[in-house]
Amino acid sequence: MAYKYVAYDADRKVVEGTIDAPSDGLAKEALRRSGYSLLSLRLTRQGLSLRRQIPTLFGVKAGDVISFSRLLATLVQRGTTPLAALQLLRDQTSNLTFREAIDGVIEALRQGASLSEAMGRHPEAFSPFYCRMVKLSEQTGNLEVVLRQVADYMEKEKALMARVGRAMAYPAFVLIIAGGVITLLMTVTLPSLSELFTEFGGQLPLPTRVLVALTGFVNTYKLLLLGLILGAAILAVWSVRKPDIRRRLDSLLLKMPLMGPIVTLREMAHFTRMMSTCLSASLPMPEIMDMVVKTSRNTIVAEALDNLRGEILKGRRLSDSMAEHPVFPRLLMQMVKVGEEVGSLHEDLAAIAETYEADVDKKVNTLVALLEPSLMVVLGLVVAFIAVSVIIPIYSVLGEIG
Repeated sequence: MAYKYVAYDADRKVVEGTIDAPSDGLAKEALRRSGYSLLSLRLTRQGLSLRRQIPTLFGVKAGDVISFSRLLATLVQRGTTPLAALQLLRDQTSNLTFREAIDGVIEALRQGASLSEAMGRHPEAFSPFYCRMVKLSEQTGNLEVVLRQVADYMEKEKALMARVGRAMAYPAFVLIIAGGVITLLMTVTLPSLSELFTEFGGQLPLPTRVLVALTGFVNTYKLLLLGLILGAAILAVWSVRKPDIRRRLDSLLLKMPLMGPIVTLREMAHFTRMMSTCLSASLPMPEIMDMVVKTSRNTIVAEALDNLRGEILKGRRLSDSMAEHPVFPRLLMQMVKVGEEVGSLHEDLAAIAETYEADVDKKVNTLVALLEPSLMVVLGLVVAFIAVSVIIPIYSVLGEIG
């Protein structure tokens, strides 16, 4: 959701703009962390926009930010000022949204803002985690090191999601092609055959009668069916954005036989990877947990992480708090306990993150291996039904002609 804000910046100048956030509370928190003193905040009503509705096409991609971070780290290491480096990188950026964000950062730097504050004003490109790490580097003077750490973290997350996407691409492709072929048959090819069978008269075989009735229904109500499909898709997207419905779906997803373990491992891989990166940068544990909660993709896991944060603020150890939440695997709890005792928590978390990422890859490949023959069987049955429904009457006609 987009919120329009009016606030004081660090120089007590009134600024206004918009910020995207899941809720007004998170929008206020993001603005506060960017150094703003909020005067007003209101939800904006936005019309349809392809850039907002299809962010994967028009938004800032993770790969763009990763390349940007590595190049910025290299330029800073060679003595280039952040402002000059940003100006060089802006001219090499092809993504329009990202270029606009870099322009905004450059303008804010010219007005005297720090790099972390300037980046914090553009959450569409730079996440709160990214900005907090940059702010930490400003305090320690190792910007190039932190930028590479963030780039490494983002690259690991991107690689994990890419492996899942590649594995699921083939089943999705098969379903799309099959749906297209069946739709073409039902709307173009079969109607003429149905008319032929109807004119032929006589008692048609049951499969043929079913196919003729189904083809007639689709062609008679095709606009209505198309509208129902589009309406269902819009309703599904709207429902997923409702917090209570999203929570039920996330809970169901964790309990599903095949998908549940994959989702759990993916969330644990994200949790351990971010924890390891933040601990290696010496961020305090409560702040790390805050960022982990906000970046979790599953609301049930996010609630468990939020409870961990509350327990840590009370002085409890992370491993003791994790033991009370069944969402966390026992192996992870043991590794965290050992890491806390020997002082190697961030190294142990990095190691287990690698393990979880490999496990996600294996389980996704197993799921795809089960889906592929199932899809082939279903598609084979559909094709066989259509073929039998068409061929039997044709043979009957040829027999009578003979």
